[in-house]
Amino acid sequence: MDIAGLRVMVFEDDFLLAGTLADVLGRLGCTVVRCIAALDQAMEAARTENCDFAVVDLQLQGVMAYPLLDCLAQRGIPCIIASCQSRQDIPPRYMSMPAISKPYTTRELRRAIDVACGAQSVRESSGDSRD
Repeated sequence: MDIAGLRVMVFEDDFLLAGTLADVLGRLGCTVVRCIAALDQAMEAARTENCDFAVVDLQLQGVMAYPLLDCLAQRGIPCIIASCQSRQDIPPRYMSMPAISKPYTTRELRRAIDVACGAQSVRESSGDSRD
């Protein structure tokens, strides 16, 4: 799948990791539209900003980001969960979202983007878009 030009929001509270992730996404051809560290600002952006997908740290400044995942999903924005938590510790309702374990590689990130955005393309072509 060609991901060049896809717009992405990054929700990550570790400044260095957010910067590195934005750089890697840029090298993959994506455009990072926002990098946000706090859940309240993330929720506002999730309600108002447009993007093709989001990378979401499961815990932002000590607060679980489940409401953020729910908001993005309601808008039909595919999410990639980035977390140190084990996949079994993530609630079952988020199991359909691709997840990458920190620390992750560029290859793992790229595979997750393909899964997240590929799933979105399938929904759109079948007329089942959640927009």
